[in-house]
Amino acid sequence: MTQATLKVVGCFLGLSRERSDARRYPAIHPLDSWSKYPSLVDAGELTFARNILRKGAEVEQMMKVIGEEGTSDNDFQFYLKSEFLDYVYLQQNTFDAVDGASDEKRQQIMFKQVCDVLHEAFTFDSKDTARRYFLRLRQLFLDMNYMPLESAPYQGQRAKIEAMIAEGKR
Repeated sequence: MTQATLKVVGCFLGLSRERSDARRYPAIHPLDSWSKYPSLVDAGELTFARNILRKGAEVEQMMKVIGEEGTSDNDFQFYLKSEFLDYVYLQQNTFDAVDGASDEKRQQIMFKQVCDVLHEAFTFDSKDTARRYFLRLRQLFLDMNYMPLESAPYQGQRAKIEAMIAEGKR
């Protein structure tokens, strides 16, 4: 029955027990899911972001076997960027009026901002520094997710994010 349904529908949302157990909502696995519908965001950037998620998942599996210290700094940064993308863009708080439902314009703006971070080549002196940096940056983005688009608090938060990105490039 599932195969017959897939011929008719234009998308598949793969639910994930692992994501649900980790409280990552909606618990739709981004690498198992697909859509034939045109995207609201640039197709090239979407492919780039999916590749970051894929590489980050590979690094995460590798770290489960050999540990974080066994990964290169470059691989670890892929992992941190994939986690950043997941928490900031793929998850939402349905109990918040702003984050619970994002219109097309907000999705496009937020995705571009997230992709700008994903494209950056950051330099860190250690994995701990990189982790702390991405956790702080993630929190700034999460806080911005609760602010109405183009409001004064949103603009202030965006300025903080831009300053932090500039700091990470040094």
